[in-house]
Amino acid sequence: MLDQNFIEKMQTRLIEEKERVEAEIKKLKTPEEPMDNPDIEDLSNDATEDLLEEQLLAVHKNILAKIDDALLRIKDGTYGRCLICGAEISEEDLEKEPWAEHCRSCKQ
Repeated sequence: MLDQNFIEKMQTRLIEEKERVEAEIKKLKTPEEPMDNPDIEDLSNDATEDLLEEQLLAVHKNILAKIDDALLRIKDGTYGRCLICGAEISEEDLEKEPWAEHCRSCKQ
């Protein structure tokens, strides 16, 4: 079973990461300044950047959902347990990814 101090440390990390991800999402959603007299290269670069930003936004939203789920698991006492088999997720794995949902066996 995970130590309460470790869980509190992970909760703090999750909250900090949530704030960082929310700031990134807000930044990605902020409209860009329109270009003055864009040429075809400017428009092409802008379209490419828009696609990349859209993908990055999707990744951030996915991570944010996982963080929110992890915070809920802390509240209900199931944090650090694999969602598939119920085994404990190692502290090492949680240190790497505090929102981890699966043990090593179930990840594979």
